[in-house]
Amino acid sequence: QGLWAQIAGIQLVPCEPPLMQDPNPCVDGIKRVALIRHGQGYHNWSHSFTALYHLLTQKDTALTPVGQGQAQALRKAITADAQHPLHGVEVVISSPLSRAIETTLLAFGDADTPRRCLSPLAAERCICRCDYGRTPRELAADFPSVAGWEGFDGLQDVWWGKERSFSQEFRPMDRVEEFKRMLLGRKEQNIAVVGHGGFFECFCGVHLGNCRIVWVELNTADGSVRTLEGRP
Repeated sequence: QGLWAQIAGIQLVPCEPPLMQDPNPCVDGIKRVALIRHGQGYHNWSHSFTALYHLLTQKDTALTPVGQGQAQALRKAITADAQHPLHGVEVVISSPLSRAIETTLLAFGDADTPRRCLSPLAAERCICRCDYGRTPRELAADFPSVAGWEGFDGLQDVWWGKERSFSQEFRPMDRVEEFKRMLLGRKEQNIAVVGHGGFFECFCGVHLGNCRIVWVELNTADGSVRTLEGRP
């Protein structure tokens, strides 16, 4: 397990059962979810020593050219492999932070198939300035297609955890559970989520590198989470 999972004291399986039933149960009772971390951002330590400046002072940091290349490489990998499991996803859910939106657009294109969705539940733990988001109007100015994505119209001007305490966001297990309930409540069986290393680690216990993927299975009967070693 990764560092954040050890700190949070969570196991990969099982997780708490959902508080609501799935209104659209899967055929086999399993939802398969691809967790995809965004490409390298200016705040990431892998970029340079200036990452600390962006981490602490810059709001909603963007992808670096390296990060853009990582997302484009993911798209090429998907396109080149007819058996790639990401071909089977029915919806791509993105964090509303710019680095996740841009990764979604570069990796999956700006078409509406598969469906696109914005969800602040998938945002990074709001513990640094780089994790502060922007208003829907500002996001649409930079990424016009997001205005047509599911969830955009309901996005508040301040949708990130600005008012939550450091301890609440350092271990956002309440949001982890809400995120899981959201996934279980959707009708799709195969889902991709483009988000962030810290939040994903709290969710599944695995720390992802930039533009890396981990697949998890959600059991719709008991809400348990199983992290897969490879492709589903």
